[in-house]
Amino acid sequence: MGFVKNAEDITKMRQGGKILAEILSELKKMLVPGRDSFELEKEFIKMCRKNKVGPTCKGYAPYGMPPFPTGLCLSINNQSVHCFPKKGVILKNGDVVTVDTVINYKGLNVDAAFSTVVGKKENALKNTLVNTAEKALYETISEVGPGVRIGRISNKMQKIVESQGLNVLKDYAGHGIGPEMHEYPEIPCYGSVNDGPKLMEGMTICIEALVCTGDDTVVNKSEWETCMADGGYFAQAEHTILVTKDGYEILTLKNK
Repeated sequence: MGFVKNAEDITKMRQGGKILAEILSELKKMLVPGRDSFELEKEFIKMCRKNKVGPTCKGYAPYGMPPFPTGLCLSINNQSVHCFPKKGVILKNGDVVTVDTVINYKGLNVDAAFSTVVGKKENALKNTLVNTAEKALYETISEVGPGVRIGRISNKMQKIVESQGLNVLKDYAGHGIGPEMHEYPEIPCYGSVNDGPKLMEGMTICIEALVCTGDDTVVNKSEWETCMADGGYFAQAEHTILVTKDGYEILTLKNK
C-alpha cells in the first residue's frame, strides 16, 4: 500500500507540482527559432537550484543503464521518449519540441511534459498532433477517481487519438509516482476498459499522452534515445495527478 500517499506526502507533492509547473512555463517561453536546445537544460538546472528541488532525471541509471546525462528530456520532430538536449542542436521554425522532466521536492517526485510547435504554426498535421496530445491528456484525466479501472483511462486516450488519424505509443506508458520516479500502477495509452487495477484515493499517478503521426514503432538510437521508426512526428502531454475522494487534482498545473 506504499503507493497510497499520506497527507504529509500529498502536501509536499502539491508544493513540488506548483514549482514544476512554473519551471515548465518558463522553459516554454525559451522555445524559439535559433535557440540552442542545451540552453534550456542550463536554465532548468538554475531554476532547480533556485527552488531547492532536485533534477531527478539527471544521473538516473536503472537496470544497469548508463546515467541519464541531463535533467531534461527534450525531443525534436521524429525523436521520441528519453532524448535529451545537446549543445549545438539549434531549434528551427516549425520544429515539434517536447519537454519532459521530473523534479524531487523534499523526497517526493512530480513529473510533467508538454509539446509545442516552435515559431510559425502553419503545418496542420503538427498542430493537430500537439493539440490532440493535450486534449487526450485532459479528457482522460477527467475520468480519474476512486474505483476507476486503469483501462478506462487507457481506452479513452486511444479512442481520442485515433479519432484524429493519429496513433499512441504501445511500448511506453504512464505510471505511479512518489518517492520513486516510476511506481505502481502502469498506465498504458491503449487497451480495453476492463484492463488493469482500480485507482484508490491517495494514489499519485502520471498520465502520459504519447502520440505520433504514423506507425507507433519506436527504435533506439542509443541506450536512452529513441525515435519513430517511420520518421513521423512525436508529441507528449503529461501531468501528475492525485486521486481524491471525489475525483482528482492535477498537481502540476500552473496557477492562473
